[in-house]
Amino acid sequence: MARGELLRLDADDALKALHGAPGMLKRVSEADIPLENAQASRFVLFREPDGLREHVAVVIGAVENADTPVPIRLHSACLTGDLFGSLRCDCGDQLRNAVAEINAMGGGVLLYLAQEGRGIGLANKLRAYTLQDTGLDTVDADQVLGFGDDERRYGVAVDMLNALGITQVQLLTNNPLKMAALRDGGIEVVARQALYGSVTDQNQRYLTAKANRSGHYLHDALRDVIHGARPNG
Repeated sequence: MARGELLRLDADDALKALHGAPGMLKRVSEADIPLENAQASRFVLFREPDGLREHVAVVIGAVENADTPVPIRLHSACLTGDLFGSLRCDCGDQLRNAVAEINAMGGGVLLYLAQEGRGIGLANKLRAYTLQDTGLDTVDADQVLGFGDDERRYGVAVDMLNALGITQVQLLTNNPLKMAALRDGGIEVVARQALYGSVTDQNQRYLTAKANRSGHYLHDALRDVIHGARPNG
């Protein structure tokens, strides 16, 4: 204590703790939950070791411990879009389209991750929306609030897939960072499949910023809008 070392902690260790303490995710409970677009669904809840964040794996069909690539969607929670159908994003459409698509592919897993607002939380997401209403795009608004382009980390997704015995995936995503994160975590991404939601007057600027500034694979969807057709799936 006299040397001031009692509470000393390596910065890398502290950062790992903030990002979910890799390898320490706990499988807590599960139950069959038939869904409108996937009746053979099972919800498996995982909790981070600090007890503050919980994540859900929606397992569609019998895919645990599969020895072939499994269709996977990493979906960050979005209260405004997923629950209330906000037109400012495409999250709700992507969520429902992912469940339907995974079911049509014969089964897979949707990882519903507690990463509201690209990891900045609901309160800050609402602040960012207010800044966007003054003319900033989604990236600039987050930066004004002191955050990076994307504060999410996907170590918990890797842990969830490991817990489910899934090592090879076909990833439903438009986000190259998700592909890289899974590969860095030892998950083999065999293929990628695009997953679009509706493009609206209210979310077109948001999606354009994600494509042009964050490198998301959305240009085909946005090109359809330019030519007068709105993708809805």
